[in-house]
Amino acid sequence: MALSSVCAQHLKQPIKQCLQSLTKEWPTQFLPPQHCVTSVQLVTCLHTSSCTTMADVRGKGKLFRQSFNKPEWFRKNNQNKKIIAKKVQEVVPKLPELETNPTFAEEPDVYLSEVEWEKRYTKHPRFFIGVMGRLAQLGHLQKAKSLLHYMDKTCGATEAVLHNFLVLCVRHDHIDEMFETYQKIVKMHDNIPAATLSILIEGFCKTESWRESLKFFEQLKTYDLIKSKDYCKLLCGALRHGDLQFGQELFNEMINKRARIQDDAMKAILQTFHCDTEDKHFRQTSKEIINKLLFYMREEIIYPSKEVADEFISWFERNQDQDWTAGYTKVTESGKCRQCHTQLENLTISDYEFQQIHNEVMEKVIKSKDVFLNTSPEELKVYRQFIDQSEPYDIVIDGLNAAHIDPYTNKSEQLRQIVVYFAEELRQRVLVIGRRHMLHGSKKDWSPYNMKWIRDIADCFFADNVSKDDPFLLYATLHSGNRAMYVSRDMMRDHRALLTPQTLQSFLKWQRSHQYVPVQIRRNRAPVIQRPLVYDTITQSNKRSWHIPVHDGLLHEQWKLPHLWLCVTESNDTHTVL
Repeated sequence: MALSSVCAQHLKQPIKQCLQSLTKEWPTQFLPPQHCVTSVQLVTCLHTSSCTTMADVRGKGKLFRQSFNKPEWFRKNNQNKKIIAKKVQEVVPKLPELETNPTFAEEPDVYLSEVEWEKRYTKHPRFFIGVMGRLAQLGHLQKAKSLLHYMDKTCGATEAVLHNFLVLCVRHDHIDEMFETYQKIVKMHDNIPAATLSILIEGFCKTESWRESLKFFEQLKTYDLIKSKDYCKLLCGALRHGDLQFGQELFNEMINKRARIQDDAMKAILQTFHCDTEDKHFRQTSKEIINKLLFYMREEIIYPSKEVADEFISWFERNQDQDWTAGYTKVTESGKCRQCHTQLENLTISDYEFQQIHNEVMEKVIKSKDVFLNTSPEELKVYRQFIDQSEPYDIVIDGLNAAHIDPYTNKSEQLRQIVVYFAEELRQRVLVIGRRHMLHGSKKDWSPYNMKWIRDIADCFFADNVSKDDPFLLYATLHSGNRAMYVSRDMMRDHRALLTPQTLQSFLKWQRSHQYVPVQIRRNRAPVIQRPLVYDTITQSNKRSWHIPVHDGLLHEQWKLPHLWLCVTESNDTHTVL
């Protein structure tokens, strides 16, 4: 339920009053000039949540304050202050809109009169855009039509309002209204905006006029704003309307450009290019396309949804040339399939691959000019001398990352448990990378007792508070050799983007085989830590089987890997895979 309706039905006060009551007790260091940052963040958080009572709102506020409790982050980092101040300027003007915006979720979809809209109109400049966006989410066509009629009579429909109405028509399959809106947009613009072109591609591909979407597609190409979803919608449209040759060409283009093939496109490909036919040439073409799709999933490390996996099962079982058995399974810790007992590929890094990773990370991450945006050359020089003079480490821990697993446990206590586990229980040589505020922070967060314990059993390096941890973590781990591991929940996506495609594949293997991920802190017990894998979690095959990792809908954290696999095995000896 929207926060505006919560205020009206349960809080009996407008949003600003509610926020004032919630923020009175908050620390003053959270308050940049003129505005309360946390109130803006909180209203954004609450507005999308399912609060129904004042207790719910206070509970959400408490959790949010705990996760946002970083006074040092505001005091020491002027860049972050500027970012937050900009966010404040964007969000604060929308507060009146949130207060006065009508809630349509519980109303029927009926055509409203001009008089009714006059009563609801708040004179806020973004009123019409916000209301039409909400109606698009709800699929209320009649109410949206009446709003357009009211705007035509008064101020005229704007580009943004027509875009939101177009989204409603496309997403809820109101095809006639979509064509009418398209004609209005063409009259308004010589050059249609890219976001609207993308929606038009999706809409036209649902109709017999799908080929008209090609001109929208080409326009996006000229703007250099084409996205994977545009490829996927056009591919689905081509296959749905029987143009298999164009669909195949588009599929090959997506593979070459490394455009991400989404679930709806995968399902369309599997349903179209099947082997349940007497046409041998078509069966051969289909096998080549699906084989290319599977190897694309392997290269891009794509985990298909369970719906797509079901389509794979259907495709293999309908294959007239081979007798396949397909089903879901799990894999043992050693990497053996529980269904067919096939040993999955080992996740090992050769000395050549490791050296390639080491050299490229050093050049593009450690020695890059960008690294000095968050740390000084002097500090990096001191750190490199510190590492070079030390013996190789077995474990390198991202201290700040490891200290934020449980919001209800003291940060230094969390870090101490993890360091004790590796240094004392596993008898590993450990390096902890932290920030200086960890040594002088409040006892509530950084207990001197715990920090002394950590420094007694492990080597520590504390960087400036504004420095980024990742380059320090990568340098120490790679410098310590191929056997060194690191502990972090960070996937280092920013740094991965700097690597060449070939090195990136090796780096991803190195990550999966060298990263410990802290999952849970337990009082008086060892922490729960996800160990590095010994087998690779990518689509893989041998002469008689395919094994496909499946996204089961539970992979909320980015560091989690799939536990559900699709096992496809050949039941006869007459053919090889595909």
